[in-house]
Amino acid sequence: MTVSKVKAALSAVALSAAALSATAASAEVLIFNASNYTAGDNKHGLWTNNTNIGTDRFYAFQPGSIFTVDTDTGTGTFVATAINGSNNVAEINIRLGGFLETTLGSAFTYKQQGGAAYDPVTDTADVDFFTGATGTIAIDGYTYMLRANPFAGGHAFQYGLGANAKNNEFGASSWLLVEGENGEQPRHWDINVNLAAVPEPATWAFMIFGFGAVGGALRRKKARQTVSFA
Repeated sequence: MTVSKVKAALSAVALSAAALSATAASAEVLIFNASNYTAGDNKHGLWTNNTNIGTDRFYAFQPGSIFTVDTDTGTGTFVATAINGSNNVAEINIRLGGFLETTLGSAFTYKQQGGAAYDPVTDTADVDFFTGATGTIAIDGYTYMLRANPFAGGHAFQYGLGANAKNNEFGASSWLLVEGENGEQPRHWDINVNLAAVPEPATWAFMIFGFGAVGGALRRKKARQTVSFA
């Protein structure tokens, strides 16, 4: 395959990727990988306050933990697995609603280190909020449900640039109020998570098909080489 044909093949792949990207963009669903906010001892994204003892309160998010935002419907989801030092497993399944975009200029209370109310005049416009949440956090099969009023202290679930309240990175934070199967109501639990955007399907398609086209061209070029003897 000549260089021009390789370029043509990649151009075709790019057009297909663009079409897929347009389709994905129209859905307005943002997908993020979720990971722990810190490294070293007690690295965690979930903290269960007085439910466990000592360092067993710290749960580290595992690969495959996903946070999504649907900007069309104003909803989100957080589905994650987290494990503490004693290998207790927490399965998190939270559905979010009541989306508020800070660029609209609304003022309301939200979770941050100082616990102050959001001020659209002085605070960053790169943090958005969900004011409603339902769902469960099951630890080794025992289920805790979010309470009817799921946020401690009148706060909300925040996400965006600087929204991880522990390190001010791109991520999400919340104080959650839960209730156990037997009616117990432990003190608020923390979620602090770093977020990284998952590449769109179009991006992966472009990379896979692009590398395939170039690799095919190189293989054909190698096959055409001849060996001459002196």
